[in-house]
Amino acid sequence: MEERGVRTDTASQDAPAGPGNAAPGAPRGHAGTWQDALEAAWRKPLEPGERVLELAAALLLLASFVWVAIWWPHLPDQVPIHFNLRGEADGFAAKGSIWGLLGIGVLLYALATAVTRWPASLLNWPIEPRPETARAMARASRHLLRGFKFLLMAAWLHLTVGVTAVALGRWVGLTPWFYLWIVALLAVAIGGCAAVYRAGLRLRAAPAASGPDGPWPEVVDFPAARSKILMALTAIPPLIPFYMALRGDETAIVGFVALGPYLLVVGYTFWRPSYYRVTPTHLQIRVGLMDFDVPLQRIRRVRPTWNPAASAAPSLRRVAIETDAGETVLVSPVDREGFIAVLRERCPQAVVEGGRGPCR
Repeated sequence: MEERGVRTDTASQDAPAGPGNAAPGAPRGHAGTWQDALEAAWRKPLEPGERVLELAAALLLLASFVWVAIWWPHLPDQVPIHFNLRGEADGFAAKGSIWGLLGIGVLLYALATAVTRWPASLLNWPIEPRPETARAMARASRHLLRGFKFLLMAAWLHLTVGVTAVALGRWVGLTPWFYLWIVALLAVAIGGCAAVYRAGLRLRAAPAASGPDGPWPEVVDFPAARSKILMALTAIPPLIPFYMALRGDETAIVGFVALGPYLLVVGYTFWRPSYYRVTPTHLQIRVGLMDFDVPLQRIRRVRPTWNPAASAAPSLRRVAIETDAGETVLVSPVDREGFIAVLRERCPQAVVEGGRGPCR
């Protein structure tokens, strides 16, 4: 999508199922259907990054067995099998139970591998693929599964090392750094699912035919700008329960539980295709969880701003839109000048500041 506005073919979005846009129950075997495109992308040879993740996951699992085999003769008769939030061992079992821990690791590895071998039609996709989005959705899903498997095996190796180290008296407990794996697994799972969802929502758009000397199309999409600083700030809250856990605060478990919904909202906000659509009658705002319209006839003032208030604007380079009801809506289109220019043309009743063209 270009940085300045793009025209969206709204007719194609509502088109009925056909040869290039099959319904979920359409028969397979027809070239161009989303089922064929999805299956082909799902079955294509592994990319270099995927091969690295697969090899690393297998080596991590193998390293767990090698570690236990090396230290097996030195392990005491009792080994820890459970740790509290502080990382202290509060449950013990016979020495042989450590092989059960490795067996669970093998089972998790096998399940994660099996999912990558299933037909794409058996997977639960967050949004129905289309011929133009199936490839991106399949690619995002493949990387999600292999990245998750790699982190899972790394966490399992850490857990195996921790169990043996505590049993041998080398560690006083499971290091609190183990919580980092939990945070990483949650982030990859939620962020990866959001990436698949975002790939499926890719806009059907064509470049705008207008320029400075021509009229704007009827429907114009302006992608939302995303601030890297704001994205970095969202990484701070997940560190709070981790810090509490390092201090041995048992209430940190509440923070870890709340981390799931938080990552879901943040992931959805930053990974969902966010844009502002200007139609002949409305400004449609589609950013994160925010999905609402502003009638153009109600707009009274439009001006550039850096207002940091919470809004449907994932960047601080914003546009303030004031309505006749006294409300102020903040948006952050990538092409701020073009966005203001369109509103100047379609809101003759409003005072418009900045943008391309004369101000009044």
